Amino acid sequence: MFKGEAGRGDLIDRFAIAPTQATKDFALYHEFAPANVVYDKSRRLHVRARSFVPLFDYDTARTLSTLCQGHGDGFLGTLPTSVRCEMPHQLNHPDLAIVAAVSEAMYKGCALAIRYVSLSSGETEREIVPHTLIDNGLRWHVRAFDRHSSEFRDFVLTRLLTATVLEQSLAQEYEGLLNDRQWNRFVELELIPHPDIGQPEAIERDYAMSEGCLRLELRAALAGYLLRRWNVDCSPDHSQQGAEYQLALANVQALYGVKNLRLAPGYHQAEPM
Repeated sequence: MFKGEAGRGDLIDRFAIAPTQATKDFALYHEFAPANVVYDKSRRLHVRARSFVPLFDYDTARTLSTLCQGHGDGFLGTLPTSVRCEMPHQLNHPDLAIVAAVSEAMYKGCALAIRYVSLSSGETEREIVPHTLIDNGLRWHVRAFDRHSSEFRDFVLTRLLTATVLEQSLAQEYEGLLNDRQWNRFVELELIPHPDIGQPEAIERDYAMSEGCLRLELRAALAGYLLRRWNVDCSPDHSQQGAEYQLALANVQALYGVKNLRLAPGYHQAEPM
């Protein structure tokens, strides 16, 4: 569903089974869902058919975790949890058909034709070349080269109305991950308890700080997301006010050249004239 194709090697590697068992499993799947796959004899691969309908119900959050972290099964389980757990309400999950198309394009190294709704332009049609899924803690994005603007951008998965894999439109070298400068650039952030905090030791323990500072190295393309999610005061004089500001950025200069800083609280005050 998420790669658009599968072979015996996929089952052998995933489940540590014998080649003969993998062959039997594919035969059984064809028996259960004959309209789901077509066997490509030249490539020895089972290819997802246009009429594909998944046999299992999948949990979106677990599936995205599986795609990004490589563990778990994704499909809905029936066993109860061993401990009670509550969490705040989350935003709408992406459509799994959209996630499948995005992951297939990434796997095959090709472009994706999408209809997308943005805050600035409304609904548009464009071609993107995706390379990475991103969880910013609030919503899921896909990092991709946008052929419309000729630059790398982040697209919110829930804002994709449709997504069609363009297998014949392979990614060009300049559209690939290695040419995404913001993705390949790393910045080191020095986070400290906000000066307005009366008991900074509590914050130091929350974030496992050493000598009153937490040093994080992360991709420039992700810096804005973390600073917004953690409500880090990025103003030059740490003047942001409010109980939500428990952290401040000690080395604001490290952010120069980072593009997505419209998300960083107070950073506009620090930008050079």
